[in-house]
Amino acid sequence: MVGVIIIAVVFTGLALAVAYGASKGTFKGLGDALQTTSRAGSRLLNTSIAFVFIAFGVATPLIFILGNHSNSNAKAAGLPLNAAEQSGRELFGAHCAVCHTLSADNAVGKVGPNLDVLKPPEAIVAHTIENGCLQKPVGTNYSNVCLGFGTMPAGLLQGRQVTDVAAFVARVAGH
Repeated sequence: MVGVIIIAVVFTGLALAVAYGASKGTFKGLGDALQTTSRAGSRLLNTSIAFVFIAFGVATPLIFILGNHSNSNAKAAGLPLNAAEQSGRELFGAHCAVCHTLSADNAVGKVGPNLDVLKPPEAIVAHTIENGCLQKPVGTNYSNVCLGFGTMPAGLLQGRQVTDVAAFVARVAGH
């Protein structure tokens, strides 16, 4: 918002300068000042050019980048995310996106199941992260049967990380 205000003020100032010059019928005084051969005039011209370059080439983009940083991770698939879901989004991108497809995180993995199609509830996501999954488990332990085509090791994430990723996936899958 601050960046928009700064740009509006700068361009309003430029518009007023052009309007003033147009009302006088000439920019002769400005032209004379810029074509000066004095040391003070050259210094003023160089300082002005440097200021304009820094203001438009560095400061304005920096203001927009820094101003948008706090909002860049606050939404996924048009849905607002709370702090835990934002953390889950980062963790999903670092640990899960290579195997799973989830459009809200721009993940296009092909090994694990497509989470947008499955739309798994939070409990199933957390259970799968904690227990992993096998295609054809041996014995009677069926707590680690996979829904996808690959094998997922247990314990990729621990504790709060599991609940954050599960909350994120459950919130955005299929949107």
